[in-house]
Amino acid sequence: MHNTTELKTTTAQPRRDVRTTNNTAQRQSDPNWKPQPCGLTREELREIVAEILG
Repeated sequence: MHNTTELKTTTAQPRRDVRTTNNTAQRQSDPNWKPQPCGLTREELREIVAEILG
């Protein structure tokens, strides 16, 4: 006869949501934030994205 060990608990327990158990405050971005210029035009950026995505 074989003896087996049950590895999973038989009672259902709800999963803890990591987001609700994390007590750190959410960071707020600066309302005056602007992206840094990269020196490329929108058309050049579109070409790069089109090349990457195929």
